[in-house]
Amino acid sequence: MRNRNLRGLVALLCLAVLGLGPAVAAESKPNIILCMTDDQGWGDTSYNGHPELKTPNLDAMAAAGIRFDRFYSAHPMCSPTRASCLSGRSPVRYLCMTWGHDLPLREVTIAEAAKTAGYATGHFGKWHVGGIPNADGGTGRGLPENFCPRPRHPGNQGFDEWWSAGNWYDSGHEFIYHNGQRVPPREGDTADVLMDVALEWIGKQAVAKKPFLVLIWFPSPHGPHKATPEYAAPYEKYGQAKANYYGELAAVDHNMGRLRKALRNMEIAENTMLWFCSDNGGAFPLSTGGLPGGKKWLTEGGTRVPGILEWPTRIPKPFVSTVPACTMDFYPTLLDLLDVEMPEEARPIDGISLLPLIDEKMDHRLKPIPLVSGQAVRIIDNEYILQKGRLLRFNEENKKDVDITDANSKAHKRLIEWEKAWRESVKEDQTAYRVKRR
Repeated sequence: MRNRNLRGLVALLCLAVLGLGPAVAAESKPNIILCMTDDQGWGDTSYNGHPELKTPNLDAMAAAGIRFDRFYSAHPMCSPTRASCLSGRSPVRYLCMTWGHDLPLREVTIAEAAKTAGYATGHFGKWHVGGIPNADGGTGRGLPENFCPRPRHPGNQGFDEWWSAGNWYDSGHEFIYHNGQRVPPREGDTADVLMDVALEWIGKQAVAKKPFLVLIWFPSPHGPHKATPEYAAPYEKYGQAKANYYGELAAVDHNMGRLRKALRNMEIAENTMLWFCSDNGGAFPLSTGGLPGGKKWLTEGGTRVPGILEWPTRIPKPFVSTVPACTMDFYPTLLDLLDVEMPEEARPIDGISLLPLIDEKMDHRLKPIPLVSGQAVRIIDNEYILQKGRLLRFNEENKKDVDITDANSKAHKRLIEWEKAWRESVKEDQTAYRVKRR
C-alpha cells in the first residue's frame, strides 16, 4: 500500500514538472456509473427479444458496448444483491440473507474504495441495505443494531451525497432522504425525478473536473406498478397491468437515454464507465425471457439479469460476451481499475476484476460464481453449474438445466471440492457476525 501511494506521489510530481496540475490527472480517471433496476428480468428488454416491451435506449447502449448475455445477480432478491454490488462479497458472508437485511458497516464498500482514489461519490434512488427509516416493505431486519449502532445508510457507507429511499417507492413517495434529511415528495415518474437529481449532481462534478462514482438505483419496476400516463399509454392495448409494468420500464429506458445524452453534452461520455443491470430475476409474466423460475428462485430465471457496459474509450468496438459475470464483480473491477488496495478485513472477495474481459483478453471465467439463497448455493463455472451436489449444464435452446454428473466426474469432483472450501470460508467469515440480540 505504501509503495503504491509513493508511486502516486511521484506521478503527481512529474505532472507538476510538466506544467500539468492535479485536474489533468483527475481527468484521466474514468467516471463510474452503476445503474440498477428493481425486479427487471433478463427478458425485460427488446434487445433480449421481448415480444411487447420496447427499450430503444437500452438497445442502443447494448449495441455500443458490451452486452453480457450471462450476467447474474448474487441473490434472487434485492437487498443481498445490492450488498454484493457494494462489497464484492457474497452476501451470505455477512448474514445479509434476504430482503430488508442490512450491509454491516464493517464491510468495506465500493464507495469507500473510490474515495481513496480521490473520487466524489453519490447514491441516488433505492438503497434497501439499512439505515433509512420508514422504508416501505421493511428494512433493518438483519443484524441487530447493537452490532453496529450507527445507521447503515449511504452516508455511513462512503457516499458523499445521497438522495435515497429505504426500499421501493412510487410517485409522491414521502420517505426520501437527502443526506439524512427527509425531503418532500416530488411529482412525476420516479425514474424522471431520480434522474433529475442524479444529473444535477453529475453536472457539478463535470464542471469541477472531479472524477466520480455514482450509483443510480431505480425503484422500478418493483410492484405495485404505477406508471405515469405518458409512459403507460403506448401499452394500454395489452391491458392495465401490462401498461403499468411496461410503462415503468419505458420510463427507466427513457431516462437511460437522458443519462447517455447528458454525458455526451457534458463531454464526459468517452471516459465514463456506464453499467446497467437489475437486482434479481423477473417477477412478472414474460420477464425472464423463458428462463425457468424468477424472483426468489435460485434458478437462471431468478438470477440472470440484463447486463450492459458502455465505455467508449476502453470499448471502441462493441461485442457480446457469454462469459459469466456477476454483481460481485463491480467492486474488484474498481479496485483493479484504480489500483487501490483496501484493508484485509474486506477479504476474501468473491467477485473478480472484469478488466481483462473488457479488454477482450478473457474468454472464460477464472473463478466460479457462488449464487446464494439462504444456505442454498448455485455455483456458476463457465459451462458448468453445481447445485444440490449435482453437476448441471444449462441448455440455452430448451431453457432448462441438464444433469451431466455421470458423464463429467472430473468437473463434478472439482466443483464439489471448491464448494466445500468456499462454505468453510463463509463459516469463518460469519463468526464475526454471530452477536447476541438484545
